[in-house]
Amino acid sequence: MKTTHAIILIILGLCVDILGALFKILHLTGADQMLMLAAMFQVCGGLLFLIKLLTNPKLKEFLDW
Repeated sequence: MKTTHAIILIILGLCVDILGALFKILHLTGADQMLMLAAMFQVCGGLLFLIKLLTNPKLKEFLDW
C-alpha cells in the first residue's frame, strides 16, 4: 500500500466530515452516519500512514534530523 492511499483516505474523511457537520447544522437526516463514516476514514488513513512510517527503513534517519 502506498502512502498516497492513506492520504486519500484522510482527505476523503475530511470532506465527509465537513458535509456531515453541514448536515448536522441544517438538521438533515444522515448527519450522524456521515460523521461516523468520516471518523472511520480518518482513523483508517491515520493508521495506514503510521504503519507505513514505522515500516520505513529510513525511520531512524528521519527521526534524527
